[in-house]
Amino acid sequence: MAQIYDQITLSWEGKDVIVQPTFRMVQRIESRGISIYGVYQSIANGEPRVTQVAEIISELLVSGGAKSATPEKVYQRIVYSPDEEWARISHAIGAVFMPRDPRSGNSEGLGDGAET
Repeated sequence: MAQIYDQITLSWEGKDVIVQPTFRMVQRIESRGISIYGVYQSIANGEPRVTQVAEIISELLVSGGAKSATPEKVYQRIVYSPDEEWARISHAIGAVFMPRDPRSGNSEGLGDGAET
């Protein structure tokens, strides 16, 4: 099965955590009533759903091996983070779950990738 998301590196407790987002991960998050697109839009509108951001980041970190990254601990870290760290977190939410463009030739698509 081809990966449609790019791998990313996050930081937790002073260590780099390599994360490979998957479609199944998106399904797990959204099955808990969290719309990733909705969270991204709330960030863009200046009204972030911080508890949901914490859940998403926790899911990413835990999948990369950072088992101590509970949603509560991530939430606590977000609340007390400097503005520049919040900007990186916000960007990560948008970037991490943006699948590769099938027209780029770097992933498998339903057709040949040509626009109709």
